Amino acid sequence: MSKPPFQLDPATALAFLGQTVLVELRWDGDDEMLWRCYHIVGVVLPVPGIFEHGYFLIMPFDGSEDLPLEVYFDSINAIQTIRDRHAPGKLLERVPLPQVLQGHAKEGECSHA
Repeated sequence: MSKPPFQLDPATALAFLGQTVLVELRWDGDDEMLWRCYHIVGVVLPVPGIFEHGYFLIMPFDGSEDLPLEVYFDSINAIQTIRDRHAPGKLLERVPLPQVLQGHAKEGECSHA
């Protein structure tokens, strides 16, 4: 039995605005899950009949982008707010990394790739 898709209602999505989050991403047809840390700087809500896909405007935790990127709600498998700035590194130390990535993640970094 497959897991039901993750759903974000407008109130929950807006509550993430301005937060730093740890997100597990997945895409249809891809079995690999990716963990990423983002600062949520905007929310675009779906509007039935006009724009069906909501998304977050995010800035990567590592500061690698100058402009916000989009993370669509339907690619999010799980999301959690991070309150401690050092938590991403601490948490990712406990997440099993693919063998090729072990040793490349430094404490405080939140991106595997």
